[in-house]
Amino acid sequence: MVNFKIRIANKVIEINAFNETTLRYCKDFLCDGNADFVITLTEEDLKNEIANSVDNRLYVDEEISALYRKIADYLVEDNIVVFHSSSIKVGGYAFLFTARSGVGKSTHTRLLNELLKDNFAYINDDKPLLEVKNDGEIIIHSTPWNGKERRYTNTSAPLKAIIFLSRGETNSYKKIEDKSSEYFKLISQIYLPYDKAKRQKALQIADRIIKNVNLYEIFVTKDISAAEMTYERIIKNEIK
Repeated sequence: MVNFKIRIANKVIEINAFNETTLRYCKDFLCDGNADFVITLTEEDLKNEIANSVDNRLYVDEEISALYRKIADYLVEDNIVVFHSSSIKVGGYAFLFTARSGVGKSTHTRLLNELLKDNFAYINDDKPLLEVKNDGEIIIHSTPWNGKERRYTNTSAPLKAIIFLSRGETNSYKKIEDKSSEYFKLISQIYLPYDKAKRQKALQIADRIIKNVNLYEIFVTKDISAAEMTYERIIKNEIK
């Protein structure tokens, strides 16, 4: 077994894994200190991950996926969920872009990076953590699970808006006033544990997220004008 500790969402997690590759995958989040909880991967975890896999990923990918699943199951008790999205940091605040796989959220955030340059940072380009505080504030945390391109910064930031992205022939946006209409779209991007009680907890967290954050919908092209619209019409107004 490979033993190490990481810090994500201000939690120190001790990990017992099988592969050195998993340790290297988490290298930018390694830490010392007393663990808040311990995750030990088992052969059964890997078998379950492989059985539920929709493709033929390599063994080590299954291990990394199984590890994050077990971490997420623990963190939900602390009002923290995994949210499939590309998360960025501008002006000290976080913005989440979410869409169906392949629609182009990573392309859009890459264009924002080109536009904003030093005023832009990736938090996590794939699976950040959303933490809902007791006062309703939502904090976005990076993790090692940040996508194929490994676009991330080991940082956190308060969330200003969740932006649902779709491809369009022209660029347009709107603020969503009836948030309830987007509930199932939001839920589809949150990891829901298999355990019934923890699954219910994740759904309660989703309720609080949709209540406490502004929602937008954008239709965008694949050129820099799309990033200009998002920045001028949404991001700049949110960080005033």
